[in-house]
Amino acid sequence: FTMRSLIKLLLILFCVQRGEGLWRSKHPAVEDAQMKVSGSGSSLFSVTPLRTRRSPLHSQCGLRSILLQVRDLGLGYDSDETILFKYCSGSCPHTRSNHDLTLNNLLLSGLLLHPPPGEVWHNAPCCRPTHHEDMAFLDNSHRWHKVEKLSAAGCSCVG
Repeated sequence: FTMRSLIKLLLILFCVQRGEGLWRSKHPAVEDAQMKVSGSGSSLFSVTPLRTRRSPLHSQCGLRSILLQVRDLGLGYDSDETILFKYCSGSCPHTRSNHDLTLNNLLLSGLLLHPPPGEVWHNAPCCRPTHHEDMAFLDNSHRWHKVEKLSAAGCSCVG
């Protein structure tokens, strides 16, 4: 083996170990540097989720995260602390169930009236958190706050 081949092999093994068989689109050192960023104003860095080699970026339902200051959450806390806020985003496959087929047939036949204006029926699955995690931070008056179920901890297609 040449030195170049050994480095490539080492990099591949490192990526597989870090991503549990999935690929990252950004190098882990970049994410680590983004986590250490501090300063004035809000820092908005997107941390790229794990994805398979064949899936387009941000297409499938999954956990995403953004680095921001607590005050940017809009919950009324005066804090300069930076946190990693996790949320669910992405598309969900829509497979028509027997319920969907029946509902469509009832609407077309007139046996079921369409919803009144302002009321919407959602028949497509959406990407939602399956469980959450609490977050604690220090405000600018040096008081600790714990916000329950603030950040998503897992995502799935619901509905």
